[in-house]
Amino acid sequence: MRLDVYLTPGEAAPGEMADRTVVVIDVLRASTCIVQALSVGAKSIYPVGSIEEALRLANTFGREEVLLCGERRCLPIEGFDLGNSPREYTRERVAGKTLVMTTTNGTNALALAGGASRVVVGSLLNLGAIVDEIARSKSQPVLLCAGREKHFALEDATCAGLMAARLMDALPGDWELNDGALAAIALAREFGVKQTVFRMTAGGRAVIAAALEEDLAFCAQLDKLDVLPVLHERNIILSPSSTTPLAAS
Repeated sequence: MRLDVYLTPGEAAPGEMADRTVVVIDVLRASTCIVQALSVGAKSIYPVGSIEEALRLANTFGREEVLLCGERRCLPIEGFDLGNSPREYTRERVAGKTLVMTTTNGTNALALAGGASRVVVGSLLNLGAIVDEIARSKSQPVLLCAGREKHFALEDATCAGLMAARLMDALPGDWELNDGALAAIALAREFGVKQTVFRMTAGGRAVIAAALEEDLAFCAQLDKLDVLPVLHERNIILSPSSTTPLAAS
């Protein structure tokens, strides 16, 4: 079995992801928002690269049917309905809605994975669900870290490392790991995946500077949600195998 981790988006060549399952990871905070939103009833999420594209798409759908979501420099975009804080994505706000989302890192990373046979959104919230699905399907995964402004992000790397280690435990055998996978596993063992680590990272410090420190605790929750967001054509929906826990709010 082959398992590759790309610690920054620039490491991943499209040909290396063809016919494979790609898990896109942006712990702080896009993938956490996507997982949370779908767990509480959002209809679907369209990730786009720019504010202009988000506005065009929302107007095409009709603004009464759509919530505009996203951030620039960690802060909500002027005129948008929601920012990039997962605490905003409650059942009352998003249930039954189509979300159009643009963020600095996560939505751009999703665009890079277009050549994969399957694209899944991963976070700490649904890490166990991701591992279970890959183990069940016995696919050869690529874990793609969104990073921070095209650079390495420790929180994404440690999440990928924990995911890789759990997957190897779930499917014992001969695994072919790239250098990124070896590094991510070592980082996860050294640092762990927790709020105190997030506070040290550049991404975590930016979230704190934006007066959104409570997001770090939310994003650090492990195995809270048994949901599997998948990219289908241009939008992200829940895999039919996903379940929505009663605890989600």
